[in-house]
Amino acid sequence: MDNYEAQSALDAVRDTDRLMAERMKWPLWRHAIVGVMMAALLLGIVLPFDWQIPISGLVLLMVFLVIRDDKKRHGMFVSGYQKGRTGWVLAIQFALFVAALLTTNTWVDQPLQSPLFWGIEAILLVGSTALSVLWQKVYQADLKAGRA
Repeated sequence: MDNYEAQSALDAVRDTDRLMAERMKWPLWRHAIVGVMMAALLLGIVLPFDWQIPISGLVLLMVFLVIRDDKKRHGMFVSGYQKGRTGWVLAIQFALFVAALLTTNTWVDQPLQSPLFWGIEAILLVGSTALSVLWQKVYQADLKAGRA
């Protein structure tokens, strides 16, 4: 392979990444599902044991449905675990969830009756939704720059 062929192949990869960056746009409801799943996970943890398995199952079902819908609508599913700069967004998402869990375990005695718990749930839902939108923007920028 000569230098021209190698450069041509690299250019084709860059063009493909740029096209993929344009396709990687999800509607707000798709990002909100991430927030709902995170809030549901926290809810499942604080509920009595009899409810923990069904809530976890519901979250897994939501993951399956999102994957299926993404593949049907966009022809692919892009996992949140990508190389590039998206890792720091995932780290913040993890920290947000852990902070919500620790705050709930430390300050809330009866979560279902506590306005503080429902406030934490709302922050987790909105924060996770916003982080999903941010993840998309970072991922698109990585693709456009050839870093993904």
